Amino acid sequence: MANNDSIYPISVVMTMTDLTARQIRYYESHELIKPARSKGNQRLYTPQDVENLLLIKSLLEKGLNLDGIKAVINGAKTAEGVTPTATPPPSTPAVFSPQRPEGPKLTSLYPVNNQEALNNWLHHKRK
Repeated sequence: MANNDSIYPISVVMTMTDLTARQIRYYESHELIKPARSKGNQRLYTPQDVENLLLIKSLLEKGLNLDGIKAVINGAKTAEGVTPTATPPPSTPAVFSPQRPEGPKLTSLYPVNNQEALNNWLHHKRK
């Protein structure tokens, strides 16, 4: 049964976050969000779920991977007094290093007209 705060269907959340339904379901499968379900098994999202999705999107843009995002979200839940659903093992390596040098930015994954930028990026990665 759906929580009273769970009021947004996935179509509204997609508009609010600029994420696709597939991305939202992917983050759910990795337990980064946990939407309630209606009697008809429709996902219903809370305002907190929307905030978490926006946080996930922001952290991905900053270079964090999913393990790092889980650590941030679980850390936020612990700070709020909620027990996290999963704790990372103590030997987990650092997921984000602020000292890592920034490489050249690409404008496309398939830069047809961006050959020079691609070569510079590949050269930077080989160093």
